[in-house]
Amino acid sequence: MDIEGDLMRLVVKHHIAMKIAKKHGVAVAEVFEVLEGNFLYKRVKGNRYRIIGKTLGGRFLTIFVDKEGQIYELVTARDSTDSEKRLYKKEIEV
Repeated sequence: MDIEGDLMRLVVKHHIAMKIAKKHGVAVAEVFEVLEGNFLYKRVKGNRYRIIGKTLGGRFLTIFVDKEGQIYELVTARDSTDSEKRLYKKEIEV
């Protein structure tokens, strides 16, 4: 996982993993699949970043992380909206 030339270290707390599985049907393994492929990465507010990408199975996910130094902490992950999918396709699948 590489963001802006730096190796990404992602921390996933157990209660967050359980929340995204129950509420959004997203497995932590799918989050890592997105981060190992091509993805969009943008700061949305303060130290919060939005990542849009696809799993190996082609599922679009939007992932939110908080950055502290070189460590990222998973906040949530969900299916991407139609507008997020369009943005990904425009920027990545050109």
